[in-house]
Amino acid sequence: MNIKSILFLALTIGVFSVILTTSCKKEKPGKAVISVIDSLNQPVYGATVNLNSDNNPEPGIVKDKKVSDNNGKTYHEFPLECILQVEVTKGTKVAPKSNIHIIPDETALLTIKLK
Repeated sequence: MNIKSILFLALTIGVFSVILTTSCKKEKPGKAVISVIDSLNQPVYGATVNLNSDNNPEPGIVKDKKVSDNNGKTYHEFPLECILQVEVTKGTKVAPKSNIHIIPDETALLTIKLK
């Protein structure tokens, strides 16, 4: 083999290696961080945060329910892109419903004021 053949072979292997490793990259799940605050903008511990796709016309129901931590936050992960309805309650307090758009490899942030 001459030097041109060796260089061509090395370049070809390099190009295919790059194509194969980038095309097989798996997307990370989309994340949602919901922050629940009160009327004084203080975090609300123990609020129930319900994310669901009941209002979507697309097939398949997605649901996730968590309780807010000491910082008033809940953390959610979803493998596919979706738009979810967010419902937050604590005792008799109910926040207005909101929507959140989840995209793989990204983190969506939403703050909900509980009145």
